[in-house]
Amino acid sequence: MSETTSADTPAQTELDSAAAPVRRPGKNASGMLLLVTMLWGLSFPLMKNWHLASENCPGGPVVASLTMTVLRMTLALLVLAVFVPKLFVTPTSREFRIGFFLGVINSVGFIFQVTGLAWTSPALSAFVTSLASAWVPLLMFALFHVAVHRLTMAGLVIGISGAAVLGIDTGETLVFGWGELLTFISTWSFALVIVLLDRLGQAVNPAHFTVAFLAGTGLPAFFITGIITLTRSESTAWINWTGTMFQNPLILRDLILLTVLCTVLPFHWFNVYQPQVAASRAALIYLLEPLFALLFSIWWGHDTLNLKLLMGGSLILAGNMLVEAPGWFRKTKTADPPGRFAKKS
Repeated sequence: MSETTSADTPAQTELDSAAAPVRRPGKNASGMLLLVTMLWGLSFPLMKNWHLASENCPGGPVVASLTMTVLRMTLALLVLAVFVPKLFVTPTSREFRIGFFLGVINSVGFIFQVTGLAWTSPALSAFVTSLASAWVPLLMFALFHVAVHRLTMAGLVIGISGAAVLGIDTGETLVFGWGELLTFISTWSFALVIVLLDRLGQAVNPAHFTVAFLAGTGLPAFFITGIITLTRSESTAWINWTGTMFQNPLILRDLILLTVLCTVLPFHWFNVYQPQVAASRAALIYLLEPLFALLFSIWWGHDTLNLKLLMGGSLILAGNMLVEAPGWFRKTKTADPPGRFAKKS
């Protein structure tokens, strides 16, 4: 695998310093990423609950989405400060830079995804979000010159077709709505986080990324919220509205669940365990996110099973799984011949 080198930016310098990482395999890494994926699936109906209760938010769905992101990350940092304070003092300056850099990229995806959820259902949002797994090999090629297999391109076409099926409106037209379009844009940021975490998490302790990662995700949303509310002269109204949201016991319950189950635990485990698993393998595990989201969303009453959902979701999953086919073929070709003893680790 080859790559271009440059010292033009700090981000590129970090990439260069991780040019030939040594992966540290973890016995339970894949299982932990599966748990992470399930908890992320739970976040979709919880975020939808917030939007349904945010109709009177000053600034509309955009400010409501930004506010939820700020609250979610701020509360998560407070939980870590109380229960795992060492995460605030043990990271090196390099680990903090990498974590914050990845968090800012994640914040871009979060802003588009959460805002898009105001105009779509949790299941549709999760299925479109799963396209991030398909972009991973493309980004690996663009950043590190890893060749893209023709089956990968076929998988992308199938996956995008599935997203289009999910986007059919009541007039039976193949047009993305705003919710699906914004979510689609967010998938590129999420894919970039997967690729860079795989690359940058090898040379340092990725567990030390968590605090900076959460801060990098929350701070951009906070500044954008401030700019919007100040420009519209709605800062006081926004603060009052946020206070009323905390007075709603159901919203408070959802925020607690989002903070603990969907943010603190999964994002910390994501940072810790994904560098122990190849990016393509991790992307395959993340394909299960829409299935978990659908189950939680049906349980919460936001979605119902229907033919369009099953067809579109199946196409997206089929396309994403086809993306992984080259890796499966390579493993088959390099497997030990029958009758030979394989070295076990």
